[in-house]
This record gives sequence, C-alpha cells and structure tokens, in this order.
Amino acid sequence: MAGRSHVDDSVIERRLRPIYEWLDTGNNKKAVQEAEKVLRKQPNLHCARVLKGLALLRVSRREECEAVISSVIKESPTDEATLQALTICFREMHQPDQICKVYEMAVKSEPSNEELLSHLFMAYVRIGDYKNQQQTAMKLYKLKPKNPYYFWAVMSHVMQAHKSADPKGKKVSLLLAERMVDKFVKEGKIEAEAEVLTYLHILETQEKYTEALAVLDGPLAKKVIHQPQNFLSLKRATYHAKLCQWEAAAAVNKTLIKEEPDNWQHYVEYIRTTMELKQSVAAIENGTEDPLVEAASFLEDMKQKTLVEKTKNRGPLLGLMQLALVLEQKGLSQQTKELCGDFMEILYQYIQAYGDKMCCYGDIVNFLPLVPKDQISHFLERIQKLVNFNEDGVPANIEAIHRNLCWLQLRRALGEQANLTPYQHVEFSESLVKLYQETLHLSSNMVDTDIRPGDAYLILAAHSFIKAMQECEGNSDDIDMKHLVFKVASILEHGIEKSKANFQLKLLLIKIYNMLGATGASQTVYDKCDLKHIQLDTLGHVLALQALDSGNYTVAADIMSSTLKFFMANYKDTSDPLISSYKYGSLTRIPEFVDFRERLNNSLHFASVAAEQMLLDITIDITSHSQLVETVRQMDIDPIMDKINWKELCDNRDLRVMNSWEPRDKCLQEKDIKISTAADITMLRLRNVILRLVGVATKLGHSKAASEQASANKENSCVNGEATASTDTMHLADLTTQLEEEYKESSTYRNCKPPQLPLQGPDPSRVYLFLSGGYIPILVKHAQILQHIHSTVQGSAGDSENSSGVMIKECREQVEELVTSHLHHMEALQTSCLEIVPGVNPPALAHLHHLAQTLGIVAILLGCCFVFLKPIKAGVAKKNKKRKEPVTLPDVVPQFTSYVGALTSLLQKFEKTLAEKYKLVKKSTEENIKKNYSSVNVSSSLTSPEEGRTVCEKVEQSYVKSLERLSFSIGNKLKYVLSLKL
Repeated sequence: MAGRSHVDDSVIERRLRPIYEWLDTGNNKKAVQEAEKVLRKQPNLHCARVLKGLALLRVSRREECEAVISSVIKESPTDEATLQALTICFREMHQPDQICKVYEMAVKSEPSNEELLSHLFMAYVRIGDYKNQQQTAMKLYKLKPKNPYYFWAVMSHVMQAHKSADPKGKKVSLLLAERMVDKFVKEGKIEAEAEVLTYLHILETQEKYTEALAVLDGPLAKKVIHQPQNFLSLKRATYHAKLCQWEAAAAVNKTLIKEEPDNWQHYVEYIRTTMELKQSVAAIENGTEDPLVEAASFLEDMKQKTLVEKTKNRGPLLGLMQLALVLEQKGLSQQTKELCGDFMEILYQYIQAYGDKMCCYGDIVNFLPLVPKDQISHFLERIQKLVNFNEDGVPANIEAIHRNLCWLQLRRALGEQANLTPYQHVEFSESLVKLYQETLHLSSNMVDTDIRPGDAYLILAAHSFIKAMQECEGNSDDIDMKHLVFKVASILEHGIEKSKANFQLKLLLIKIYNMLGATGASQTVYDKCDLKHIQLDTLGHVLALQALDSGNYTVAADIMSSTLKFFMANYKDTSDPLISSYKYGSLTRIPEFVDFRERLNNSLHFASVAAEQMLLDITIDITSHSQLVETVRQMDIDPIMDKINWKELCDNRDLRVMNSWEPRDKCLQEKDIKISTAADITMLRLRNVILRLVGVATKLGHSKAASEQASANKENSCVNGEATASTDTMHLADLTTQLEEEYKESSTYRNCKPPQLPLQGPDPSRVYLFLSGGYIPILVKHAQILQHIHSTVQGSAGDSENSSGVMIKECREQVEELVTSHLHHMEALQTSCLEIVPGVNPPALAHLHHLAQTLGIVAILLGCCFVFLKPIKAGVAKKNKKRKEPVTLPDVVPQFTSYVGALTSLLQKFEKTLAEKYKLVKKSTEENIKKNYSSVNVSSSLTSPEEGRTVCEKVEQSYVKSLERLSFSIGNKLKYVLSLKL
C-alpha cells in the first residue's frame, strides 16, 4: 500500500507540474486550461482546483476564483500542496485572515500534526493575532517540547503587551512572559543566544534594569556569542544610565572609546553621562574630583594619541568639540577654555586634518554656532590658505577640491554671504560653475556609480541662483529671472548627465521644474532617481501631488499607482521577515518589524495619495452616472466608518535628505516641519470627507427602492411614507455638516500665504491654495440640494418649492462666479520660455485642477439628484396620457432642468476657452521646436545652446500635456452634465 501511495503522489506531482510552470511564467490562461485538463481525469484533486482558482484570480475572474476555493475549503483539505496553494491565493486576494481559517480546519482534522500547527502559528503571525499565536505555540510545545516553540509563546505574550492600550493588561502580559523565562532559567533549559536576548528584552520593556544587569553578570551572558564584540558593554552602559548610575555608565563608555576610538556614539554617551554625573547631588557631596576635568583630560589624551600616531580616526578630534557644545547647552560656557582649550584651534586642527575629505563639513556643522562672530573672517582666511591652488587659481587635485568646498560651505554657514545682492549671488554662482568645469577632468576616471567631488560646486551654485531669484522677486533689472531659471535647469541637467549617481542634483532639479509648474519635465528626472520601496514614502512628496495639482494626470497616475502598490503590498512584504524572525530565533526584532509595518500603514503620504487617487478616478475620466456608480462600487469607500487612524498618522517624509549650507537659523526647523504636517493633515481631512460624501451620495442616488417608490406613486409626484434609504440620508446630512465644520476649523489656512520654507524643506502645503479658491462652499451647497431634493421626493420637505428655487439659484450664481474667476487663472499661465517666471504657473495650474475636480463632484451630486427626479417626470408624463386634466410637475424639476442647462452652457464656454488655450500653446510649442528655440538663449559657460533648448522643450511640452489633460477633463464633465437632461 505504501508503494501504491508513493506512485499516486508522483503521478499527481507530474500532472500538476505544467500548471505550476504556466503560473510561474505568467501565462494564466494556459494554467486554467491545464488545470481543467487535469480535473477531467481527477475531478476531486484539491490542489488542481485551487491552482485553477489562482489562475482565474490572476486573469481578473475573482468571483469564479472565490467559488472554486469555497468548494475546496468545504472539503477540509489537509495535504501540504493544497494548503500552500490556498495560502498564495488568499495572500493575493489580501485576505490573510482566511489563511488562518484554512489551517484551523486542517488542524482540527489532524491535531497532532506538527507541521500544520507550525503553519497555523505563522498564519496568526501574518495577521498579528497574538493571543492565538500564544495558544498555538503552547500546543506545539506540548506536542514537541522544543525550546523555540516555548519562546514563540513567550514572544506572543510580549507582543500582546506591545500592542495593548491597557497598562494593566500590558503589565500582566509582560509578567507572564518573564515568569515563563524565569522557569526555564531555574530549570537550566536556556540553550540559545536568542533566548537570553529575549529575556533581556522583556526586562528592558518592564524597566527592570537591575535584574537585566544581573543577567549580564551571570552565566547566561556567556551564551551571547554571535553579537558584535561590544554588545554586552553597550547594554551595560545603557542599563547603568537608566538606573542613574552615572559614574558606572561613564566608566563603561570610557572603556568603549578606548576599544573603538572612532565610534562617535561612544563619545556622545560618555560626555552625556559625565555631565549628568557632574550635575548629580552625590558627586558634589562626596567631594570627588570634578568629573568634567577628568573627561576633558581623557579626551585630550585621545586626541593627542591620534595626532601622534596619525591614524584615520575622526572621533578623538571631535570629542573635545562635543564637550564644548554640551557645556554651551548646559550654560557652562565659561568653563570651555579651561576644560577644552581654544575651541577655534581645535576646529582648525580638525579641518586641517580632514578638510580634504567629503565628510568634513558634515562632521563639524553642529559645532559652528560656537564660533565667535568676531573671529569668523580670520578663521575663514586660515581655512582658505589650506587649499592647494594651481597657478590659475583652480584646485590642483581632488583633495584640494574638498578643501575648497569646505571653505565655501563654511562661508555660507557662518553667514558671510547673508548680505549679497541678487546680482552678487549670480556672479558667485557663475564662478562656482566655472570651477566645476575647470576641475571636471580630475574625476574623469571615476565610474558612473561614484559621486563626483566637484558636483557640490553645482549644488552650491544652484542654491545661490535660487537665492537671487527669491530675493529680486522679478523686480530687479540686474538679472533676467525668466532666462536664469532655465540656465540653472540646463546646468543641473548637464551635471546629472556627467554624474548619474548624484541624487542631490536630481532632487534640486525636480524642485526647479516644480517651481515652473512643469511636472512633466520633473518626471524625467524623477525616473532617473529610481525611487523604490520605502523611498516611495520618504521621498514621494517631491512630485506625486505636485504632478496632480499641475493637471499632469498621466504623470500623477503613474507615480500614485506605483506608490499605492508598494503600500498595498506592505502587509505581505513585512509578514515574511516576521515569520523568518520566529523561524530563526531573531525574536527581539519582531517588535521593530511590527512598528515598521504600522508606521507604513499609518503613513500620511499613503493616506493622502490613496484619497487623491480615488478622487482622481471619479472626477477626471467619468462621463456618465452609470460609469460613476460602477467606479465607486469597485472602490473601498466607507461613508460610515472613517478608516484613517488620525491619532497614529505618521509623517515619514525625509526632509533632511537635501544638502543645505545655510546658517542654522535659516535651515529647516522642527517647527516648520510640524506646521507643514498639520497643514497636510488638514488637507487630508477635507479630501477624506469629500470622498466619503461622494460615496454616500452615489449610494443614495443608486438606491433602487427610492427610484421605485418615486415612479410607483399614483397620487402625486412625491413619494409618501418612510424612505427606504433613511440611513444613507442621515449619513449624507452628517457628512455635509462635517465638511462645513472642517471648513470652518481650517479658517487659519484661508486667504493667507503659506510660510516660505528653506529650499530643502517641503513644498508649500496644498491646503492654503485649495481653501482660497472657494471650492468647499459650492460642494456643501450642492450636497444640501441633494438632501433637499431627496426629502422632496420622499415627501418630507417643508416649503419645498420655494426653498429649492432659492438654493438652486444660489448654486448657479456660485458656480458661475467660480468658473469666471478661473478664466483669470487660465490667462495668468505663462507657457512661453520667453515669459515664464518661477512660482507663477504652479498656483494657476493648481486652481484649474481644483476647479476641474470641483466641477466633477458637482456633476456627481447633480447626477444623484437626476436619479430621484427622472422617475418623477416619467410618472407625470404617464399620468398626463391617462387623465384629461394635465398633472403639473413640481417646481423643483424645471428649476433643476434650468440649472443643468445653464451649467452646460457655462461648461461649454469654459471648455472652448481651455481648448483654444491648449491649441494655442501646442501650436506655439511646435513652432518653437521647429525653429529650434532660436529666439531663446539660456546657455552658460558650462552648457551648450542645444542643452538649453532641450530644457525649454521639456518645460513647454509639460504645459501642453497639462492643458490637454485639463481640457479633456472639462470635456468629460460636459458630457456628464449633458446626460442629466430630464
């Protein structure tokens, strides 16, 4: 029998192999055909059925897939191949909870199967069901008493505490975990390093640092053999510091510095703990020697040793500077001279030793506030003398380039260029571009993946060019801003071509193009950045929403699509490391992975992009109400439950990634980031309510019961009795009120300019411009009309005829005023390279985009009104055929018809104007390309006229794309509104 079973398994495996191969190669239709072929021979072969379902899922036949899978699950399969196929299927359907149910059924059939129990445990890990994890782990341990299973249960208790919001529950879970490990310790069952580390983690979480120190002093510490050499010492220093045992902590950190003299963190902790020791009462009472004197002496010895031995260690030379900085922060600057010596000399020594390295400025930037203002000029003169120039005044080698750049960066950071005029900024930038060009040959032998040392010349130059543009504000006769911005762009394009790996140049160029509103040009640079995975969250803010606001919907859709794919795959992608952590014993990493997953799930950028993507889908390409209903049905919009966890929203933007050499007070501050984040959250709140409002309105308008009631009424044109969609009506009213309240609460952002942030900061928040356009009051008014018409249809509106006329009239006036005002924004657009001024086009394009979306939502709300009114008109028409005396329509019907007619005319006029603008710009761009931009000269000493023309073409083509998409969008609104004629 055993031999027969083996033969059967091999036959099944041979038959299934072609299905797997088709699935692996992506030919899912062939996989379906192959599965059906196998099922004709073996109709009850579970794995073949599931693989067929998986193939159906991948060809977008989800309902058929679910039917196939459901039939298999009912038969409670237990073979590994079928269960693994079901796991893959549910993962791709984003239903990890179903994997648990499949394995629960399998375990019920075979409760003593270790492998099935392990898979069930891992299924619970995927969904973070820590209680069931713990119970399953204990079943495994009882079945097979292995230490890993026991510690799976321990870690499940720890994770219950980690995610618990109840302090008492958290304390109980951690105590249980600690007792479980204590039991193993007493019985001498601890075997692996991971088990000791888990024990330390549990004690740390409970802040039991004395007990943790006892573990480090006991026999268990000998089991920690695979961690870095200083791991236990670092733990010891941390525990002593947590227990305020400053003398012991400082001693451990001192030893660590001796062992690893170039580990900067040891210096920071040593000086911090020494300062705490100095300020502690015990140190004063004991009459001991001033610990700062001892620390300064030790740091001086480390510095001298490094200078004598001429090692490459930077830490010892920075140690005394860190001590001086801490003294300044603690109000003890009068002791700096005594303890540290001449700070300026220490700083000079460091630059003398390491000024020829790219890292020099980054190492000393935090200490620059200690430089006395009256010594800045003399100090900079000394630094400049360290640069090795050739006879032409150009750095002679790579080391000289770094020294020269360090001097230039220090000049900027110490405020020596704060009072330059726009013209002087331009002159300075031109000199830097020239230096870049003259030193380019020194890095000619570097590979493409290396960043050229001279690239910083271009970045500094671009910063000064931008400074000139910001300060002259278009009023200076000294410089031509219109040409200057194109010159900067062409210089950066040239730099990127030479140094393909330099992301600083790319991010800066994206900023430049965004200042022009040319996000199509930005995309070409964005694509070169090759952002992947987590960078889509940390750096996605540089273009995703800017492309949307510029009306370049193709670019926006591409970026938002790839961003959302990353976030949607986050849960699956982070599940694998979690499972691996349990399998291979890295248990202390589990809380980090879980926190990382939650941080991504609660990303502000994720929530913003998701909301904007859905609003884009329902407002740009929709041309009829039936198309809208289908689109909204496929979306995961929950009008009732707000799915965004507002309290846990995380701003994951990396706003420090761009280089800046401005004085500290002019760099990006934490308060700037907080203001920007708060503004972005306000914008998200508004967009979220609008999206949910559209969702409930569509649901209400699509209610078949409401339509049937309206058409079935035989006494009058209004339906009597209770509304079947009363819940949706209530939610519509609630969301309309909520939108009004959010609008009132965001009044601080209305009719005011966004704060001017430093260059490396985020772009101005979108909320300022959005609220200044008057879009939300129009949406609120139309939502109220929908409520009123629905109440009229249900027969519950009082004085309906009068109030509906007033409301519709107000809507008509507001929309006419809005559209008319946006003709001004269209006229303000600068689309020729000869006239474009930075900062003019982005707000103009953004207003046109918000107008297009607002009109799209207006059309949707009117479409919902149309759904209610159409049966009324049809019912009246039928009655007029049967009765001798005509039945009159309620006034709301002709009022609505008149409004739709007026809106149609308004849209036709605006669409025509926009289309003409698009054709004009397109024609002008084509002519300029044909003439090779002969009338434009934005070349520089570095770039050729051809490179300048390429930039001009990119920018103008971007405007063509934006106007084309905006015109197309308005045309779709017109089609939608035309379909609403009663």
